[in-house]
Amino acid sequence: MKKFWNNRRFKYGSMATLVTVLFVVGVVVVNIIATLLLNRFPVKVDLTDNKIYQLTEESIDFAKKLDTSVEIIVCKSRTDLEDSVSSGQPFGKQAIEIIEGYTKQNSNIQVEYVDLVKQPSVAQEYASYGVTDYSVIVKTDKRTKVVSVNDFIDVQTNSQTNQQSIRSQAEQVMTSALMYVTNDKVSKVSILTGFSEVASSGFNSLLKDNNFEIIQQNLSTEEIDPEADVAVIYCPTIDYTDDELQKLDTFLDNNSTFGKTLVYLAAPQQPELPKLESFLAEWGISIQNSRLVESSAQNSYDRTGAVFGATYVNQDYVSDLRDSSLPFIAYDSRPVSLLFTEEGNRSAELLLRGSNTTVAVPLTEEALADFDFDKAEQQSYGVAALGQRIKYDGATPLISNVLVFGSIQSFSEYILSDARYNNNEYTVNLVNQLAGKENDINISSVSFDATALTVTQQQYQMIFVLFIIVVPIILVVVGVFVWIRRRNK
Repeated sequence: MKKFWNNRRFKYGSMATLVTVLFVVGVVVVNIIATLLLNRFPVKVDLTDNKIYQLTEESIDFAKKLDTSVEIIVCKSRTDLEDSVSSGQPFGKQAIEIIEGYTKQNSNIQVEYVDLVKQPSVAQEYASYGVTDYSVIVKTDKRTKVVSVNDFIDVQTNSQTNQQSIRSQAEQVMTSALMYVTNDKVSKVSILTGFSEVASSGFNSLLKDNNFEIIQQNLSTEEIDPEADVAVIYCPTIDYTDDELQKLDTFLDNNSTFGKTLVYLAAPQQPELPKLESFLAEWGISIQNSRLVESSAQNSYDRTGAVFGATYVNQDYVSDLRDSSLPFIAYDSRPVSLLFTEEGNRSAELLLRGSNTTVAVPLTEEALADFDFDKAEQQSYGVAALGQRIKYDGATPLISNVLVFGSIQSFSEYILSDARYNNNEYTVNLVNQLAGKENDINISSVSFDATALTVTQQQYQMIFVLFIIVVPIILVVVGVFVWIRRRNK
C-alpha cells in the first residue's frame, strides 16, 4: 500500500487531476461572477472606426450632469427598430445604442418603446406634434420636443462625383433635443422677410438643430420681436426703406441695453441696395458688388474657383473648435471689407478671409467686357465681418452685433453636413457666443461608410462562453484522456 502511495505515476496523476479540478472550479466561479457583472453592468464593445455606436465625451459629460427627469418615448417597438435598415445601413440598431447610451449615464433619463398600433393613446396625446411611427418624444416638466429616427440619417450626394455619403446624426439630434428640454431658457431667432429674400434652409436647420426657436416676421408690417436674441436677413433683393432700417436700429438698441445680434447673408445675385448698404456702413462693414474666385488650384475646392477655403482671422472664435485645421468653405462669395476698425463706441473686424490668390470678378456685363482674369489683381479678400456697438453698465460690457457673411451658399445643407469643413461648428459657436448662449454642444455627424464591426452584449456573452468555458472544458477532457492513456500504458 505504501508503495502505491509513493508511486511516481500516482503522484503526478493526482496532481494533474487536482489542478484540472481547481481550474474547472475557477472557470465556473469566474463565469458566475462575470454573468452577474454583465447583468448589472451591460458591456458592449464598439470596434467601428468612427465609434458610431457610442456617445462622445461631450454628450456623456452633459448627460451625467443632468439633474432633471427626462422621459424618452420611442414610437416603435425595440425589436422592429433594431431590424430597421436604411440605405443598406443598420440605422435602427445604431439609434437604439445611442438613445440607450444616455440612460446608462444618468438614471434621470428613462427610455420607453411603444407600438402606436397597440398604444394609440400615445399618438393622441402628442397629436399636436405630429407623432407617427419612428417619432422620438423627449420631454421634461419644462417642455417637449419631438424628433424622428429618420432625422438620424443624412444621405448626401456629391453633385460632381454622384457618390453618396451616408452619415449618422443620431447623437447630434438626441443631444440637441435633451438640451432643448432641459435648458432654463430657449433663445429665439427672428427670420426677417418681406423683401424677396433668397431663403436658406441650411442656415435655418443649423439654428433649429442647435436649439434656437425659429419665428418668421415680415419686417414691412411687423416690429422685430423684442424677445428675439437674434434676427437674420437672408439675401434680400429689394432695398429697405427708412422705416425698416429704423426697426433694425430699435432692435439692436434694445432700449439702450443692447445684447442683440443681427446676421446678414449676402450673395452675388443681389442688386445694389443703397439703403441697406448704408446701414451696414454705420457698423463699419462694406459688401462689394463682385464675386470672389480663387485663382490657385491649391486652395480651390471646385473647377471654377468659386468654392475655396477661408482662413480664420480672429482666433477667439476658433479656440472651441474640435479641429481648427479644417477650413471654412466660402462658396460664391462677395468680398466683405471694413470701413473702419474703431469709431466712437463702434468697432469692426474681419472674421474670415480668402487666400492672397483670390480675384474679385465684376458682376455687371459692362464691367466684365473689359475684365481680364489673368491680369486681375490677386489679394486676400474678406468673406465675413463683425461690427459691434458697446457700452458699459459699470464694469459690465453691453454689446450688440451685426454679423455679415458674403455668401449664403456657404450654408448649403451639403456643406454644413460635411465633417471635412468647419462651416457648421464655427458658425454655431460664433452665433452662440454672440447671442450669449452658453454650455451648448455641437456634435459632428459620423460616417457609416467605413467598414464596421460591432460586438453586442449577446455576441460578447457568446464569445465569453466559447473561450472561457467551452475551450477550457475541451482542453480538460483532452488532458484527462491523455492522462488516462498514459497511466494505462
